[in-house]
Order: sequence, then structure tokens, then C-alpha cells
Amino acid sequence: MKIMLLSDSNTGINIFESIEKKLLDEIADAEIEAHFVSGSEDLPLKVKELMASADLVFVFSLYEPEEKAKSEIVLKKLVDVEVAAGKKVVKAIEESELGDIGDEQQFEEERERLASKWAGIIVKTLFKPGEFKPVEEKREEIPML
Repeated sequence: MKIMLLSDSNTGINIFESIEKKLLDEIADAEIEAHFVSGSEDLPLKVKELMASADLVFVFSLYEPEEKAKSEIVLKKLVDVEVAAGKKVVKAIEESELGDIGDEQQFEEERERLASKWAGIIVKTLFKPGEFKPVEEKREEIPML
């Protein structure tokens, strides 16, 4: 199973080494390749290129709050590429919280948190899609007056 990991140089954190270790522990026949592009606007084109030889493409990009509109356009283009190709793209496009991190230890903890979160989502996407089913909480009935 070939999994491509893709990010841009502006993201500010590289979680791919940790993700790769976690995926190799979970997926026996995984082949994992990491790729990077210069900016987030280059992600959709690179995804299209990688999809030809991948079973799944994972896109990781963090954006600053002032770049929200740009990130929404990138996300829309990624969905368009995914639909056109008919292959799954796991899109991890989130607002960056790295500015709030004070020291190296917190930075490493954040790297591991992100890697664990997204490695788990990749595994679920590939092997346990039913786990995305929403769980409804029981609601108390309101008595009729």
C-alpha cells in the first residue's frame, strides 16, 4: 500500500517522520513517501501528480489566521482534485497554533500530538471507515405540558 505524505514549506513543523513510524507500526505492507512544495497554493497540483502512483495522499498544511481565505481556496481545489481522480485525499488543513508554543519541549509534544492524531485518521480512513459514523448522545425528553 503506497501512502504519500505532502506538505508545504510554510507549515512550520514537519510531522512526517513521526507519522511514518506510526503508520509502519500499523500497516505491514506500507510504502510511505514524503513530499514538499514551496507554498500551499502548490498542493493541489502536486496531489494530482502523486495520485497516479498512490493509494492515499495525506496533505498537511498549517496556516496563519490572516491566510484563512487562501487556505479555504486550497481546500476546495484539493476536493476538486480528489473527486476528479476518484482517490482519497486526507486533508489536514488547520489554523496554526505554533505561535503559542513557548519552548522546544512543548514544540515536540505538539509534533507528537499532531502526528498521532493524523496517523490515526489515516489508518481509520484506509481500514475502518465505519468509525467516522457520528455517535449521537441520548437526549432527555422534554415533558409536554
